Amino acid sequence: MSLPVEPSLSARRCLLQQQLRIQRQQIIEQLCESAAAEQQFPRSATMRFLSGRTGLKLLTELAVRQLSVRYPGLLVNAFTLLRLFKNKTP
Repeated sequence: MSLPVEPSLSARRCLLQQQLRIQRQQIIEQLCESAAAEQQFPRSATMRFLSGRTGLKLLTELAVRQLSVRYPGLLVNAFTLLRLFKNKTP
């Protein structure tokens, strides 16, 4: 019967260093993923929609319609402002 051969101390050290490097890389990747998720503002899907272009346009149109019912002369001014904002946004 032969006894199992244990790796030398330097071989075990190299193996341990390699495992530590792999673990550190995994931790770095996990931290980068969580940091990217936290930077996504706002976190609520509803608020992202409302603060986006389509949501902002929808909110603006709803506000204009509500104001035009109460103040009919304001409708012309609101559409003028909308055209100005539309031309300034990329």
